[in-house]
Amino acid sequence: MKSVKTKLVSVLACSALVLLSSCEVPSWSGSKKVNPGSNEAVELKSYDALEIKPVEAKLGKDFMRGFDASEVKALEEAGVKFYDENNAETDIFKILSDNGVNWIRLRLWNDYTKELDADWAPYGYNNLDRTLSMAKRAKRFGMKVLLDFHYSDNWADPAKQKCPDMWKEIDNVFDLSKAVADWTESVLLKMKQAGCAPDMVQLGNENEGQGIFQTNTAVSLTVSDKASILDEASKKVRAVLPECKIMLHMSRGGNSGVLASFLSDYVSKVDCDIVGLSYYPYYGSHGTITGLQKNIETIKAAGKEACVAELSYAYSLTEWCDNTNNTFGDESFEENSAKAITTYAGIKSGKISATIDNQAGVIREVIEKTAQKGGSGVFYWGGAYLGVDDVMNSAWENQCLFDVNGKVLPSLKVMAVSGK
Repeated sequence: MKSVKTKLVSVLACSALVLLSSCEVPSWSGSKKVNPGSNEAVELKSYDALEIKPVEAKLGKDFMRGFDASEVKALEEAGVKFYDENNAETDIFKILSDNGVNWIRLRLWNDYTKELDADWAPYGYNNLDRTLSMAKRAKRFGMKVLLDFHYSDNWADPAKQKCPDMWKEIDNVFDLSKAVADWTESVLLKMKQAGCAPDMVQLGNENEGQGIFQTNTAVSLTVSDKASILDEASKKVRAVLPECKIMLHMSRGGNSGVLASFLSDYVSKVDCDIVGLSYYPYYGSHGTITGLQKNIETIKAAGKEACVAELSYAYSLTEWCDNTNNTFGDESFEENSAKAITTYAGIKSGKISATIDNQAGVIREVIEKTAQKGGSGVFYWGGAYLGVDDVMNSAWENQCLFDVNGKVLPSLKVMAVSGK
């Protein structure tokens, strides 16, 4: 999804490379600035006055109310703690489950150490050991697991699809396909043996267009070659986990042109069950909520399920807890969101302001609009991606569903579907 450097950020957020202008970092609006994981006494805020309306649309019992928790283990190792609404330190997976989340999404990199150098802070840490640990905890609290294979040593998105070092010397399509398939199989077998096999597997991350392995390769690959590689991986998923669903994932969820190419280039050539769409309404390239709904209809007409695999929204423009500027950093994002989700009742003066109420409202709106068109679910991205100075900076903490001290925000309650 994105990468961050200590005291310098170059943010790749899903479909768009956003260059953040240098500016003075505003201070946290609370009683004092507290870095999660520090030894300072944490003064937790009260959100008792906020009433969050849950989704009231009648959803099927299998509708996915998902949360990408990929950063959780690394944050905990850095000392971050999570607190429930009663200020009790609690396992974050329990907090999520208690608030209606029924799916956890976990990113997996091949070998993140290959991408570290003296300039990088230890961010993400998405190796198999940490993924196994988090998957076990998700299962313990009754949630299903979506495993997101990036097939890279680092973030993969439309602007960055780098072949991992372990395969960079392979010089022919056949051997590369076999290597990817065998590695996929080995990961799934280890998770199965550990009792935390994924319930859905995502083959690649936002890999529309030229697809996976665009750099760091010894072999020239066509789009058809890349589809065949993913199809070989899909065969291994079917063999190891016959009941597991398979997702292909693209960005720019409301863009019909991107979807048309993705269906032709990949979905029609790879054995899969569901198409996942990233939808960040504050990026113009992601289109409108109406466009998202039309794409869901198109996917279903093609015989596949559809879901929103990534979504987020800011609850504040001033909640900063490290020295990295935030991606959602100024009012232009609020204005663009109002253009993208014209049906949302919380639009004021042409903006969907970054507030806790509106964060919940945007999630609610996307869930309801997805469900209206028969979509299978929505996953929130980076909901726990807090930052720790000089350890694991984040450009995302003001889009989390936890505040800078790790206390759950009322906006998470929107996942607790009431139904009618």
